[in-house]
Amino acid sequence: MTFYNLFCEYMSDKYEELAPLDFYREIFPVGELQKRDESHNWKYNALAVEFYKTEYGKLRCKKWVCEDDFSKLEDLMESENFIIMAPITYVGKKRTSSAARYMYAMCFDLDGLVDKYHIQDLFQHMDIENIPRPQFIACSGFGLHLYYQFEYPVPLFQNIAQELQTLKQALTKKIWNQYITTLSKKIQYQPIYQGFRIVGGVTKDYAKTGHRVKVWRTNTHPTCIEELNRFVPEESRVKNIQYKPTMTLEQAKEKYPNWYKHVVLKQSNSWTCKRDLYDWWKRQIAEKGKEGHRYYCIMCLAIYAKKCGIEYDELLKDALSFVKDFDAMTSRPENHFHKKDVYDALKAYQDEKITFPINSISHFAGFEIPKNKRNGRKQADHLKRARLLRDLNQEEKGTKWNGRKSKKDLVEEYFRLHTNPTVEDCMERLQVSRATVFRYKPKKEK
Repeated sequence: MTFYNLFCEYMSDKYEELAPLDFYREIFPVGELQKRDESHNWKYNALAVEFYKTEYGKLRCKKWVCEDDFSKLEDLMESENFIIMAPITYVGKKRTSSAARYMYAMCFDLDGLVDKYHIQDLFQHMDIENIPRPQFIACSGFGLHLYYQFEYPVPLFQNIAQELQTLKQALTKKIWNQYITTLSKKIQYQPIYQGFRIVGGVTKDYAKTGHRVKVWRTNTHPTCIEELNRFVPEESRVKNIQYKPTMTLEQAKEKYPNWYKHVVLKQSNSWTCKRDLYDWWKRQIAEKGKEGHRYYCIMCLAIYAKKCGIEYDELLKDALSFVKDFDAMTSRPENHFHKKDVYDALKAYQDEKITFPINSISHFAGFEIPKNKRNGRKQADHLKRARLLRDLNQEEKGTKWNGRKSKKDLVEEYFRLHTNPTVEDCMERLQVSRATVFRYKPKKEK
């Protein structure tokens, strides 16, 4: 019996099989993807790539945009060509990391399962929480695709994407262990943007077997970054955790008018700094700039120029003056620093970039930037003043400040005082998110 038949037989009695379109509707709910006649509405596209051979035998590929009604996706499922898609949305038709916007699920490829014992061990490792339980498992023919669907989509900003990649590598190492796969010494690490055979599409041996990719629901509750973090070492966890906002643009406009003005309308009322900041940054990158960060040093120079009111012509002249010294840092022949790199970096000379956070600038530039102490005071002095003012206000009201329990204390107390508590009960009773519950709930003793 082939692995495909073996796995399908094992899953048929234990889990719910989903129709391909139902599965993708779970990943991309109604309204998440852009419609054919929509634009500039903060919605994005799911992209599929079809590989086919020409009449001359050459392999070619074509990208397809899958709109919200899934009409194109349904057509692709009937194709006999190899088609892949990632559980990610993109801006436009470019399937690149820079165009990626939201990750709806993190998917893992798992090969090397050859018998029913490997399948049993896979689910046993989920039961004992050695590896997280995915929401869906697809059988692609000779292997499996494990889909960890997020309750709220995760934005793929560069800093978050880097941490997600580290998390995925650590989880891949745990999933590809010697008890589950015969390929534990040949682990296949894949990027977070990796596309997978579409559910409903053909398997690798379709020409011989006529098999198509099937999928089953193995977990009814979506996951979150905090939950996946529990399964990896501290150094591999995502620290900068963010999720897609749940409110509509109109709701955000009413609740956060300043954000709407700055981000959506691209208006800014932020102050202009003295040019001393710009001159200081030029000295910093001249002294501390290094290979691997040269482009970002110039990009941040453009940001500071805009913030300090420096004219573009002066910025361009200053930026080009770094080309010779930066190029001299080159250690690999293919990694020279050119004028073109400068012109690309100066695209950051925009009003909306002037609020770029200092931590991000420090990260991209590759060296630490000391932070100024507000009003010359240390944080402890600021807190002391704030507490004195708080106590004075309480005294005027005839009350006393007793503080309030943190969400961490509330969640831990709830699980301590209740018998067999569930995540859903805790969320409803404390009015906190699923991510908060997973972050603070006590770990099970193994």
